[in-house]
Amino acid sequence: MVLNLHSRMLLWHPSPLPWCDVSMHILGKPQRIQAVDIARLVAILGMFAAHVYPLYKYTGPEAYSPTFTGAVASGRASVLFMVLAGLSLTLMSNSLARKGFSHPKIYSVLARRALIIAVLGMVIGTINEGIAVILVHYGLLFLLLPLTLRLSRATILVVSAVWLVLSPIIWRPLAADALGQSLGHNPSFADILHPALLLQDLTVTGYYPLLVWIGYGLLGIALGKCDLGSRKTASVLVLIGTLVAIASYVAGRITSLGHVEQIAAAARTDPTLVPTLITTGRLPGKSLDPYLADAAYLWLPTGHSNGLLATVHAAACAVAVIGLLLLIAPRLGLLGRVLAGAGRAPLTLYAGHLVLLPVLDNFLEPSTIWWILCALTACCGLWLGFSKASGPLEFCVRVLSGAEAKPGSTNLAGGN
Repeated sequence: MVLNLHSRMLLWHPSPLPWCDVSMHILGKPQRIQAVDIARLVAILGMFAAHVYPLYKYTGPEAYSPTFTGAVASGRASVLFMVLAGLSLTLMSNSLARKGFSHPKIYSVLARRALIIAVLGMVIGTINEGIAVILVHYGLLFLLLPLTLRLSRATILVVSAVWLVLSPIIWRPLAADALGQSLGHNPSFADILHPALLLQDLTVTGYYPLLVWIGYGLLGIALGKCDLGSRKTASVLVLIGTLVAIASYVAGRITSLGHVEQIAAAARTDPTLVPTLITTGRLPGKSLDPYLADAAYLWLPTGHSNGLLATVHAAACAVAVIGLLLLIAPRLGLLGRVLAGAGRAPLTLYAGHLVLLPVLDNFLEPSTIWWILCALTACCGLWLGFSKASGPLEFCVRVLSGAEAKPGSTNLAGGN
């Protein structure tokens, strides 16, 4: 989870990459990057939609079509969050270094943050088993990614690109061999008694396999090392992200529709349902999991499939969204301030909606639930957008992790 990671304009060393040339100097107190906060909100709203609305709708006898949520939000929102996690991790690390924290102290703060997120994820995951809760995976992400923070911009960019391309290829046969061996529920404290199965679920067989998803975090770190205040950088991100997103999706769609019979046979469904299944990833009693054994699975453009083209597409969409918001955020005025305010409390909003949904689902229609969540989010944006306060959970995590301690203190959230 991206957790109020002090997204700020930082003082960087010159980049070896022309379009990431970071030479901006900010006088006085560093400013939050409003576009990053708004991007978090976009991801939050996308996840709200994916958790509230169905991915497909019934259109006739044995016929289904994707909903707007199933076609647009599903798979992309959580990937945007993961990319922002890496980006924000870079910004927070530099913020702590600027305060005088040594590298060991910085990692200590980030490690504590990681453990707090993971524990919270195990608690909330048992409250709402109807949703695949990502917090435990985010906790592990924050534990592992800081090890790469000292790499150069060029190195981390290459590493992230290679990881995003190679990891789905490595992941597919592992997932196919272990099909049906996942936890089948959100990770919990009880699963610690079965460490091998828990590790397998978190890295390979679960809904957010870190073997693949850590690549999104690496991409975020690479973006965090660029000059996010430069319109040239933002324009390049939009251009590259959009072109790669379109090309990967079109290629995946065309290639997958050329394997309709194989997909239908593997999923045990009618070939006429395959186009919708390719978009949504699942239909009543049907999924694409049995197709894992076929190497052509890599070309699926389906969100959360973790196929090669789907992974590249989702990463490119995240890059394009971040670049676009970097361009337009300065023009949003007071609206941007409210939107960014809500984006400063992603943990509070994410955890809050997970707790509320099981109750609301019993009484209200999805559209009503959606507007309730939007109203609560707007209230949060108004509160945080016009005050110096933090979201409740963000404040607790920051204090408990030791991010608020003095650099020379030996008592960071309970001592070292």
